[in-house]
Amino acid sequence: QVLAQAFSRGPAGFLTSFPNMVKALGVALVAAASFHGAAAFEIVSITPNLRRSAAAGASGDRFMPEQEPGLLAGSSAPTGLGLAGAVAAAAAVLGATLRRASRRPVVGGNWKCNPESMKALDGLVANINACDTSKCDVYVCPSPLHVAYCAAKFTNGAKVTPQNCNFKGCGAFTGEMAVEQMKDMGISQVLIGHSERRGEFGILPLDDNTTLATKLKYILDAGMTCVFCIGEPKEIREKGLDAVLAEMDVQMTQIYSLLDPEKVIIAYEPVWAIGTGKVATPDQAEETQAAIRAYLKTAVSAKVADDIQIQYGGSVTPENCKELIGKPNIDGFLVGGAACKPEFTTIITTAQDLFKK
Repeated sequence: QVLAQAFSRGPAGFLTSFPNMVKALGVALVAAASFHGAAAFEIVSITPNLRRSAAAGASGDRFMPEQEPGLLAGSSAPTGLGLAGAVAAAAAVLGATLRRASRRPVVGGNWKCNPESMKALDGLVANINACDTSKCDVYVCPSPLHVAYCAAKFTNGAKVTPQNCNFKGCGAFTGEMAVEQMKDMGISQVLIGHSERRGEFGILPLDDNTTLATKLKYILDAGMTCVFCIGEPKEIREKGLDAVLAEMDVQMTQIYSLLDPEKVIIAYEPVWAIGTGKVATPDQAEETQAAIRAYLKTAVSAKVADDIQIQYGGSVTPENCKELIGKPNIDGFLVGGAACKPEFTTIITTAQDLFKK
């Protein structure tokens, strides 16, 4: 954290922070030494190697993680945690934290099909307008019927972000929204790929990976930015991390060439945590999002992997967001239920205050 702050301030800040950096390194080495000989942990990877999966075929390559030394995980191994291993683990975390310095926190509020009355909109908007968003990218996703009313209401940089669009433009497309209509309202960003549009919770599937890739290209070609949602259902999560990562690759493989950190935000939402009150533990969320970055490093480039914002979504609250935002690969949140409550601004404030600390 000290290193991240130093680098973010430029050369002068680096020199000013040098004594604190030395102190922090000393603390890390002492902590590492205190674990030497302990039998409680072994080293596992924070950044998996990638190999081609047997799932690859006509649909293209699939990248699967292979573990290598690096991240602490529980073990009964008698060899313990060596000093060199502890330093390597600390270095991996520091590296991820330093790379985070190029990103800003981002918090989105998905209002879904809420509120029931337009009379409630002014209160929701006023709550966000009263919040300092100077160090955080903020957006809200109103119901389609409320987009036009909200489009010009925000005064602090928060973006109105519709929950969907088509990929054909204006025309004979009943029930659809076109980015040309959004741009005419001054809207510059749209969200696509939410699991509730992909067919979860008993709703007819309205999108698949191919239509979403087509939509993303259409959005970017129109000069707009996009929040692109991905996530796995409970059945895949129960098979383990390898299965989760294989599914994330399936959902992203057609958009790798379109990923531009200046134009695309990835919102990772484990489907089993959306609206259920369940939430991935901070370690689960970090492990998955770190692995997603590793995929991107191989499939796209190291720069895209380092610079792209990846949000976590799924029953985020003011209480659990504090620990989640402390993880170096979690850049913010896509909030559902709490987005229509006054506490949404607490999540925004927490994200921007704790992001680089």
